[in-house]
Amino acid sequence: MKELLHTDPELIRLSIPFSQEEMSKLESSLMENGCLEPIIIWNGVILDGHKRYKICVDENIEYEIEDMEFQNSIEAAIWICSKRVKQYSKRSAPYLYLIGKWYDYQKRYNFENRKKNGYQSSTDMNTNVPKGNRRVTSLAMGVELGMNHSTVEKYNKVAESIERLDTIEPALYNAILSGEVEFSQNELIRMLSMDNKTISRIRHRYVDRKDIKMRSYGVRKRKHFKNDDLDESDKKITINTGIKEMPAYDPDMAIRGLTLTIPMWIAAIERAQHQTDMTMATENAKLQLGEMLIKLEDKIQEALEDL
Repeated sequence: MKELLHTDPELIRLSIPFSQEEMSKLESSLMENGCLEPIIIWNGVILDGHKRYKICVDENIEYEIEDMEFQNSIEAAIWICSKRVKQYSKRSAPYLYLIGKWYDYQKRYNFENRKKNGYQSSTDMNTNVPKGNRRVTSLAMGVELGMNHSTVEKYNKVAESIERLDTIEPALYNAILSGEVEFSQNELIRMLSMDNKTISRIRHRYVDRKDIKMRSYGVRKRKHFKNDDLDESDKKITINTGIKEMPAYDPDMAIRGLTLTIPMWIAAIERAQHQTDMTMATENAKLQLGEMLIKLEDKIQEALEDL
């Protein structure tokens, strides 16, 4: 029986989340072809292959182990980042995140090495680094990765912001790294200074909305399937009305009513915009209105898809 492998809370964060579609593909591949790549470990801790390992254990699939040697967890983390960053396209969220984390770990690694050479604090370290080389880590990484040192430092800010999202809205964190939602680098950096309520609104707008749309699409698909499944005899329903005949069905009635109602909603929104300085409203009031407008937007999108 193979040894039970472990995970490290810090290192497992470098295992980029998969979308549901990607996880399904990975599971199908492992079930059909077996585990072709080894699970890479260090001191019994998984460095690469967390998702493969879980599926293999759950489905009783054989797997191989490759044991790596590192001085410490920081060195192991640098190896993980440098390996995984090659798997993602440039400027994708995982690419930015991994370079940002790599830079963070590399700074810590360089600092520990300098301490061994006599520098006892970060202040001492900065004092003893030559004036032109204060950014020695980002400069060295920039050369290795073929980018400006300021770009490396910017990606570190992106990574810091993405990690903060995990503590506030894990669903948004997963959606960004799995590629289900996309934001620009500057948008991600701005989220670093946003309050929790604003982050929650972003999650509601970009993650919850997508879930709602997918669920409504599934319902519509099931309805179409059921209708297609019925034969013609099932679709014909005879209604006995006695002496009085039922009025003819008017398919436009509900649509005409909605068409007459929507202008009143538009007028109410415009009236609120003209009469109120929305920036002065309380956060609670803005949050409630934002949620209702997003729900309305979802319904509008569903109606447009049905037309």
